[in-house]
Amino acid sequence: MKNIPSATKLEHLVTEYQQHLLNIAGLTASSGRVRLVHIRAFLTSQFKPKEKVDLQKITPEVLLSYVLAQRQRLCLETLQSMAGSLRSFCRFLCFSGRVDRDLSSAVPSVAAHQENLPGFLGRREVDQLLEFLKGSRPAQKRDYAIVLCFARLGLRTGEVARLTLEDLNWRAATLRLRKTKGRRERQLPLPAEVGRALAEYLQRARPRTCSRHVFVTFPSGQPLSPNGVSSLTARAMKRAGLAGSRLGPHLLRHTVASHLVQRGSSLKAVADLLGHVSLNTTQVYAKVNLPLLKQVAVAWPKEVGR
Repeated sequence: MKNIPSATKLEHLVTEYQQHLLNIAGLTASSGRVRLVHIRAFLTSQFKPKEKVDLQKITPEVLLSYVLAQRQRLCLETLQSMAGSLRSFCRFLCFSGRVDRDLSSAVPSVAAHQENLPGFLGRREVDQLLEFLKGSRPAQKRDYAIVLCFARLGLRTGEVARLTLEDLNWRAATLRLRKTKGRRERQLPLPAEVGRALAEYLQRARPRTCSRHVFVTFPSGQPLSPNGVSSLTARAMKRAGLAGSRLGPHLLRHTVASHLVQRGSSLKAVADLLGHVSLNTTQVYAKVNLPLLKQVAVAWPKEVGR
């Protein structure tokens, strides 16, 4: 049987999509033409002229990577139009039975106003903060360990405040998070830098106390509250010379995620690290680093089975 050129198959697919836009979606001819331009460009970028057209190859990673690549050459309005067209096309593929799931939600949103996106610190600013916090006094050792938990692991304020001595597995170099926002127990690797800071604080600075919480107040040894953890972090960032109105643990959490995607980590890996239940929550980092994000499968954090 003679192979039909993929270009012909793609054109048939585009024609059917055009009919869907006009007869099912109710778009005007002019609006439909705009979407067809975007979809033709997407399909020709994914399938070579003599390559078999396998629509199962259109995955969330493919869609995200394509949007990110276009960000470097399209203006904001065109990029938003393209993203909307991709979502529409994904719904069409599922509606017509060509694929078994609707991938429209995998296409990242494009923010209308760049200034509304979450901010994050540069690597030099993070280094500046950590260098400032180093010191020999007990409170300095504690604060340095706390900020490292935010700056290297992206933990939430409550997760840091609730850490107990039993949550630290020194032999396996892991850290357990139990009472998390998503109510899921998860386990993270304990980086050597964070482990050293925690050990230094626990062995040489932490006051004698019956509390099993890792981070406690001086000199009473009472557990630090989430508000206390947040306040001391914000004050430390301000004293270190960092500027901004949103100084605090959440800015460091954004920073960890943003730096991870800049280094090529997948949104799934970032979601696992941050404890996001849905990838939709993590997609904000695709907006923050749209020109830099690349999809690479990185299996790092894991959820602890119950």
